[in-house]
Amino acid sequence: MKESYKSPLESFGQALLAYWRGNESAVLIHEFRTGQKKSLPVSVFFRSHGEFLPTDNAFENCQGQILVVGAGTGVHVLELEKRGYEVTAIDICPQAVHIMKERGIKDARQQDFLQFDGERFDTIFMLGHNIGLCKTLKGIKGLLRRCERLLRPGGQLLVNSAKEPGSANFPNQKGYPGELEFRLSHEENVGPWMRWLHVDFETLTSHALECDWSIEKLISTEEGGFLARLKPGM
Repeated sequence: MKESYKSPLESFGQALLAYWRGNESAVLIHEFRTGQKKSLPVSVFFRSHGEFLPTDNAFENCQGQILVVGAGTGVHVLELEKRGYEVTAIDICPQAVHIMKERGIKDARQQDFLQFDGERFDTIFMLGHNIGLCKTLKGIKGLLRRCERLLRPGGQLLVNSAKEPGSANFPNQKGYPGELEFRLSHEENVGPWMRWLHVDFETLTSHALECDWSIEKLISTEEGGFLARLKPGM
């Protein structure tokens, strides 16, 4: 294998470009610290509206000017623009932003959400389990603080996430099961280890209430997935 990329998302970006340039069989590998490996077809990052999971369908709950965080290839942004919303799409991955621009998305920017500031929005759209960028349960508080600075009065945060299996299924894992550590690879290119959070609705609720945010479950699945709306200032 080639030497690991410095950026944890570089192999993700290369996989996106491979698919975009015609390799429809491109695959992204998730290798977890627990030893588990998952193979994900890159085509999922180019899915159409009709292929969205139930917890992806937050479009009817949107309002006003929208910030899409971790926009990827723009699958949600394209649908939002189609519905007439004014959207700013940000992603830390340069290849993803390049693809969004080639797809005709109006306002696509390479930007780290945790450093994004200066504008205000009515809806922050954080689907694709992108609340996980806070990495740990402790990171939820800081993420909500940043969202509060970016929201206009009456604004909302839309998120989806899922409950991870308990430690009985992953005996080598310690702590909260949703505090994941993994690395991404595409072909011979392997990225460094990174952290991500999958959080169940009850745990997210307790952290939101501690930060004086309200939370409402909009959609749930039998597998523990959910779509939620959060608002600052209960």
